[in-house]
Amino acid sequence: MLYSTARVVTDRPHRYIKQLVSHMGRKVPTELDEERGSITFSLGSCLLVASTAHFDMIVKTGTADATAAVQDTITRHLLRFATRDTLTVDWLPLVRPATTKDDAGLLALDRAAWTTGSGLPSTRTDERTAYFDERRKPETHLVATLGGQIVGTVSTHRTTPFPEGAHVYGLWNLLVAEQARRMSIASALLSAAERLAASQGARKVGLRVLATNTGAVRLYEQHGYAVEGRYVDEFLIDGAYVDDLSLGKRLTSHSQGTV
Repeated sequence: MLYSTARVVTDRPHRYIKQLVSHMGRKVPTELDEERGSITFSLGSCLLVASTAHFDMIVKTGTADATAAVQDTITRHLLRFATRDTLTVDWLPLVRPATTKDDAGLLALDRAAWTTGSGLPSTRTDERTAYFDERRKPETHLVATLGGQIVGTVSTHRTTPFPEGAHVYGLWNLLVAEQARRMSIASALLSAAERLAASQGARKVGLRVLATNTGAVRLYEQHGYAVEGRYVDEFLIDGAYVDDLSLGKRLTSHSQGTV
């Protein structure tokens, strides 16, 4: 899937979301609650999430042409409603390659998004002053941004230096900021990482996750990952033994492409 986003600055975010959803609801399926709305087109969907002084729009489709069509439809209707305001709608990819300039933002995300259930407590004793190092490099990372702020990241690269395993890539460090959850950020990062790996020759991707991290396991399974191995009592965390799961997914032709 392809994802794009636009942040619209306004002091009336809820009003515009309600207008868009109500208007489009005459023709296509929609949903609306106090903080967000969704519009489902035949070509894709648009999620709208309100904040204090802006709202974010996230478009999800299967092709670049479909993305452009949904973006155009949403933009035209939104600007038509803005008779009293001057709104700016600039669509950008939700996920992009990381650069060295993202170091501070990624370090802050890493510190804020980590939880006991998502990783090993001992890894938090190292008070790093930088995110990137010899093990974590910008060229292997992707970042998700909303309104210029980094809200998610994932890393992908080959799992082994041996040529016999050159077709297998791994996914690491999938993180999403708490305030950006339930916005398809993790799904966007997974899709982009798979496309990136496929463009570099990967035919399979794999990952490891603690069995206690049931939310992450469910997310991966929804995206086609299957448990390939269970390492029983692999870690002792807070006095309890925890299994470590190995998940994998074979990439198919629809995963090919570039980020």
